[in-house]
Amino acid sequence: MCELLVGNLESGDRLEALIFSAIYLKWIYTGQIPCFEDGGHPRPNRHAEISRLIFRELERIYCMKDTSLQEVLAIRKIHPCLPSFKAEFTASVPLTRIRDVAHWGDIPHDLKLQIKHTIQNKLHRNAGPEDLVATEAMLARITRNPEEYSEAFVEQFKIIHHELKDFSMLRNLTEQLESIKESFDDRSLSALTLFLECKERLDNLEESKDALDKSIDLLLKTAQSLNALREVIVKGLESSLRNDVPDAAIAMRQKWRLCEIGLEDYSFLLLSRFLNALEAVGGAQQLKENAESKNPEECTAIGNELLAWKEKGLSEKEGSEDGKAVWALRFKVTLDRSRRLTKEYSEALLQMFPQKVEIEYRRVMACVFSHSRCLWQVTAAGNNIKGVVLLQELPHLSHLGVRAGQEKVIFVTCEDDDKIADIQKLNGKCVRHNTTGNFPVKDL
Repeated sequence: MCELLVGNLESGDRLEALIFSAIYLKWIYTGQIPCFEDGGHPRPNRHAEISRLIFRELERIYCMKDTSLQEVLAIRKIHPCLPSFKAEFTASVPLTRIRDVAHWGDIPHDLKLQIKHTIQNKLHRNAGPEDLVATEAMLARITRNPEEYSEAFVEQFKIIHHELKDFSMLRNLTEQLESIKESFDDRSLSALTLFLECKERLDNLEESKDALDKSIDLLLKTAQSLNALREVIVKGLESSLRNDVPDAAIAMRQKWRLCEIGLEDYSFLLLSRFLNALEAVGGAQQLKENAESKNPEECTAIGNELLAWKEKGLSEKEGSEDGKAVWALRFKVTLDRSRRLTKEYSEALLQMFPQKVEIEYRRVMACVFSHSRCLWQVTAAGNNIKGVVLLQELPHLSHLGVRAGQEKVIFVTCEDDDKIADIQKLNGKCVRHNTTGNFPVKDL
């Protein structure tokens, strides 16, 4: 992925490289494509270092004058899928707490083995989003009965879960904003505080008829505070990265960038809630006329209109017309333009990604079937090959597993580091394998 991005960002295929990278990373981020180790056993610090390299390249392209709006949009889809590269994750031996927990003294032996096989080994060989899922499942298990495991053990496992969330950048918007508070000056901090206060009030607002009017007013205040805060963050991200910028500063910039993107995503949620609130009071049906718009210029025009309406204020009469009616018509036009702008944004996404997603899906499936061809090559060797040991997890009913059974080739998977080391010692030696029951059990 890093080679695809860095190798194509200077060529004419830059947009295509960015789009395919966004698609593939999204699949990994959402677990559609699981992360398997390839025998090299890279620790999580390798992922963090690659993430930092990709982030630097993306930020460099982001700040270039010739970068198109489509490229910016693709870059903004990549950023949330990159793991964190804070100092604790780029250390030579990161995320070591899981190793200590796997050898905790007062927990059952079978639980130790499960933590080692389902979390520790996978995490230290090829970390991925599925490790967080496995950790959440384990955390749910050990907290189901409060008295079953020691408080110290549970607390350490909760810390591991928090570290993996931090590594995968899966914090919610409030947590993300709290993480950059230390880098704000007094003015920026006041904007952050105001937004968080509005957001908390909005989150705690009860849904009732009495609260409807309050919700509309609070939604507007929250949106205003969001725009003020996002303006502060965008201004802080205007300058490009210098070549000599410290790693800690790059890690903080990643947090700022994700906060800025998170605020944009949250603004769409606010707009949706605002429209629902208007519909509840019967006003949404009056806001459905179409309007023409242009992207950058239209954003400026909408902002100028809102400032103009605010400055002009509401009057009883404008000429011979009712002042309230005229003001409402002006506001309706501005909302029409805003709705059209958001629609164009969605259409731009739909034009960029669906075809590329289909192409990338075919490529991924080609990779899957290439494994099947490899198995055909193994079976074609006849009696020279008796079995295959795959050093990664694979579903029992996978295409490879089913085909191996059909060809009567012993095909097993092994993720235990100790057993893998024992098997590798047998390289070049004659071994005997035994099959018991209906399963190809391996005694090598």
